[in-house]
Amino acid sequence: QPHAGVRYHELRLGRSLFATLRWKKMLGSLAVAEFCKERYTFKRVGFLHPSITVRREGEDEDLAVMRFDGSFVKNAVLGLTGVLEFRTRERFAFDSLGRLKARWAFSDENGNLMVTVDRKIKGKPSGAVTVSREFIDAPHLNILVSLAWYAVIMDYEEREALIGTRLGATSDNSGVRNRP
Repeated sequence: QPHAGVRYHELRLGRSLFATLRWKKMLGSLAVAEFCKERYTFKRVGFLHPSITVRREGEDEDLAVMRFDGSFVKNAVLGLTGVLEFRTRERFAFDSLGRLKARWAFSDENGNLMVTVDRKIKGKPSGAVTVSREFIDAPHLNILVSLAWYAVIMDYEEREALIGTRLGATSDNSGVRNRP
């Protein structure tokens, strides 16, 4: 995230720009992922049964849907887990890999890690994305990378809102959170 307060994120490969995520509005979940001249929209929907829809930008039909196991609160507390399913019936598992909710991965149907996202624990969302060598040419790889990144950012923002740090909470020198 190059600038705090702007819902725009860059995924870089060294110094080169690989992909961008840009939210349509400051509030809301609709974002556009752009990579290699391809553009897709991601939108988090549902509260009791959350999911993320994936569409080619400008189209009305879902290309894929990632459904999460459990409610918004369960996912916020225990970490995101779910399954991404494409219209073609291809399925990929998405799981939290650690108790600190700082590492997630997409796996293939055999449980092989394909894409791993490691998020920095403190500060604005940033981290690293790793693609396993054997999957570097896998179909939908750009979507898997961007969607994992989107899900991690949304998880971060929703957990921050849940605990109030984005809703006006402040901190004094004692380290105690105060709410207006």
